[in-house]
Amino acid sequence: MSPSDCFTSSARCCKTSPTEVKQVVTMDMDLNNRLTEDETLEQAYDIFLELAADNLDPADVLLFNLQFEERGGAELFDPAEDWQEHVDFDLNPDFFAEVVIGLADSEDGEINDIFARILLCREKDHKLCHIIWRE
Repeated sequence: MSPSDCFTSSARCCKTSPTEVKQVVTMDMDLNNRLTEDETLEQAYDIFLELAADNLDPADVLLFNLQFEERGGAELFDPAEDWQEHVDFDLNPDFFAEVVIGLADSEDGEINDIFARILLCREKDHKLCHIIWRE
């Protein structure tokens, strides 16, 4: 998946607003053709790195880069319910994942300073991603 396959939304970077990116998607998906959790995390992080400079304040990019080694991380979740405000399709957790990228207060802490929430389709033949950036 390339970053051009992603929809981005936030007050800061909007080329499109969340209402403009709504779409009806019907997909035939195969449980045996999914990205692993590690592949999903890696893909989300790669997309984040490629698009962060265009969608975050320069100070946030600098903060993230300086603090990532000590406090940074990416966590995989089932999609949160609020994604339904941004997309018009079923977010079956067998095929969709949310990756939260940000900083924690400590090395083993939960991410509480969120820079991006990334919704990815884990089915390898359906390249779809949507990003909500830190405002």
